[in-house]
Amino acid sequence: MDESPNVVTEDSLRDLLGNGYLMDVLCKQGAEKRHNSWYGSWVIRAISADGGSEKMLVTSRSVLKQREFKTIVGLVSFLADMGCKTASIPLEQGARERHIAPGRPLCTA
Repeated sequence: MDESPNVVTEDSLRDLLGNGYLMDVLCKQGAEKRHNSWYGSWVIRAISADGGSEKMLVTSRSVLKQREFKTIVGLVSFLADMGCKTASIPLEQGARERHIAPGRPLCTA
């Protein structure tokens, strides 16, 4: 079975995080507050520690549809499920915020 090398599913992302990968949260559509909730569009990228490999989080390898989060609550829940102890959410389109797996130092170039 051919697999796209630049995509990752949720289960595969967990494995990558355990092997030193980082997560970037990318804001695709600027956030806006409606009543008591924040809405926008965010996607997740798995980034190798050296920055040489970037994989897009997809819903499944067979469909290759990018997993998109429409609320901050949904995004924070996902990050917590991945083991993040904090969440930094970009609110402006095009902005990125990096997240690390617990116990792993942030790599700097």
